[in-house]
Amino acid sequence: MDLLILMAKRSWRALLVATLTGLACGLAAAGLIAMINHSLTVFDQLRPMDGLYFGALVLLVAVSRIISDISLLRLGQAAVNDMRLHLSAKLIDTPYAQLQRLGKHRLLAVLTDDTQTISQAVELVPVLLVNGGIILACLGYLGWLSLPLLGLTVLLIVLGSLSFNWPQRKALTSISRARELKDQLFDHYRLLTDGSKELQLNHPRRQHFFSRLLLPTSQQYRRDFVRGMSIYAVVLNWGNAVFYLLIGVVLFVAPRFIDLSVSLVTGYILAILYMITPLSELMHAVPTLGRASVALNKIRALEGQMHSAEETLDTFAPTRVRSLVCRDVTHTYYREREDGHFTLGPISVTLKAGEVVFIAGGNGSGKTTLALLLTGLYRPESGEVMLDEQVSSSADNHHFRQHFSAIFTDFCLFENLFDGDNPKLVQQAQDYLVHLQLDHKVQIEQGRLTTLALSSGQRKRLALLSAYLDDRPCYLFDEWAADQDPVFKHFFYTRILADLRARGKLVIVISHDDAYFGLADRLLRLEHGRLSEAPLAAGVALEAQS
Repeated sequence: MDLLILMAKRSWRALLVATLTGLACGLAAAGLIAMINHSLTVFDQLRPMDGLYFGALVLLVAVSRIISDISLLRLGQAAVNDMRLHLSAKLIDTPYAQLQRLGKHRLLAVLTDDTQTISQAVELVPVLLVNGGIILACLGYLGWLSLPLLGLTVLLIVLGSLSFNWPQRKALTSISRARELKDQLFDHYRLLTDGSKELQLNHPRRQHFFSRLLLPTSQQYRRDFVRGMSIYAVVLNWGNAVFYLLIGVVLFVAPRFIDLSVSLVTGYILAILYMITPLSELMHAVPTLGRASVALNKIRALEGQMHSAEETLDTFAPTRVRSLVCRDVTHTYYREREDGHFTLGPISVTLKAGEVVFIAGGNGSGKTTLALLLTGLYRPESGEVMLDEQVSSSADNHHFRQHFSAIFTDFCLFENLFDGDNPKLVQQAQDYLVHLQLDHKVQIEQGRLTTLALSSGQRKRLALLSAYLDDRPCYLFDEWAADQDPVFKHFFYTRILADLRARGKLVIVISHDDAYFGLADRLLRLEHGRLSEAPLAAGVALEAQS
C-alpha cells in the first residue's frame, strides 16, 4: 500500500492507466479460460471464427500486459528516483553537526540498501496488479460457473489469509531487527576500510574486531533474517497447498453435497490451476514487500531526524568581505577521552580582509571546532558569528557559508574543478599544477581532473588548487602543511598565502609550524577553549619571502 501511495504521488493518471490495462489483461485471461473450457465441451463444432476470437483474446492479453508492465515500471522507477533525490537533497541541506550525530553508516545504509530494497519492491508492482486482475477475473468466472463453488473458494482464501496474519507479523519483526543490525554492519564495514592499516599492524585489535564486533553482529543479522524469511517460506508453501486442497475438495467432497457436471468441474479446475501461478507470484512478493515496508519506515525515521534549515538556496556570487566578527561565541561538545563535555568560548574576535591569521594551540584545544564555527558548518549555541555585521551564520547560514573556501584535515576531493572550459581558469589551474609538481600526473579536461589516484600529500595539493580556484572572500586551512614536503610547505606559506593576502582575502591558517608564525599578520592561541592574541616573531614579513 505504501508503494502504491508513493507511485500515486508521482502521477495518478499513469497509475490509473496501468491499473486499468492490468485489469483488462486479467479479464482477457479469464476469457481465455472460459473459451478453452467451452471449446473442450463443443470440440466437434468449433468454427474458424472461434479461432479468430481466441487469437484476439491472446493479443489483448499480451498487449494490455505489456502496456501495464512498462507504464508501472517507468512510474515506479521514477518514484524511487524522486525518493533518492529527495533524500540526497535533504541530506545536503541538513546541518553538518546533525549529520555527524546521525553517522555515515546510517546514511549510507538508507541511501544504498533501503532504496535498493524499495526499488526491488516497485519492480514487483506491475506483476502484482496484473496478477490481481487475473485473480479477480477468474473468481468472476468461477461465480458464473457455480455460486456455491465460488463461496467455497472465497471462504478458503479468507481463512488462508487470516492464517497468514500472525506468521507475517512475526516475520516482519525478525526482518525489522535484522534491518537495525544492518546499521551496525555498515559501521563495522566503515571501520574495516578506514582502519585497514591499523588492523593489519595490530593482531590483537584485529582479533577483537572480528570476534567481538563483526562476527556477533553478522551472525545475529543472519539469524534474524533467516528466521523471518523462513516463516515466509512456510506461509508461501502452505498457501500453495491450500489451492491444491481446494481442487481435492471439489473432486472428492463437493459432489457428495452439490450436483456438479463434468464440464463444470473441468472449467472450475482449469480456472483454479490458472489462478495458482498468479497467486503464487503474489505470495512470493510478500517477503519483498515486507522488507520494503521496513525500509520505508527506516527512511521516514531518518527523515524525521534530518532537520533541514529553511534557507533560500538561490545561486549568487559571494560579495567582498571586510571583516569576520565573533561575539561571545560558545559551543559545547562531548569528548570521549575525557568522558565529559568541553566548552569552547566565549570567543570574541574580529578578523579583517587582507589579513593572514594563524591559529595555534595544543591537541584538543578546540581548533577544528572553532574552524567549523567560523565557516558556518557549526552554529554557535550562544553568541554570533557575522560577516560585515550583516550576514549571520545563524540567521542566514547558507549565504554565510558561500563566502568560505576551506580545506579541513578530513577533506574530500572532487573531480570537478569548475564548470565548462574557461580559458582563464584553465590557464591558472595549469600554472599551479606545475608549481605543485602535479602536471605530470594530472591533467584538466573540460574542467575536470583526469585522476584522483594519488598519494595523500598530492591529493591535498589538488585540494589546495581547487580551493584557490573557488576565489572566495575567506579561506581557511586546517593543518594543510602538516604532511607536506618542505618544498611544498614553503611554497604554501610564502607563495599561496602571500597571493591570497594581496588579493584582499581573509586567510585563516590553523598550524603547528611555529617556524612560519612570523609570516602572519596576527597570531591567535587557543588553549582550553579560550582564544587570546599572541605576539609575533620579529623581523619576518610575508612579502619578504614571496
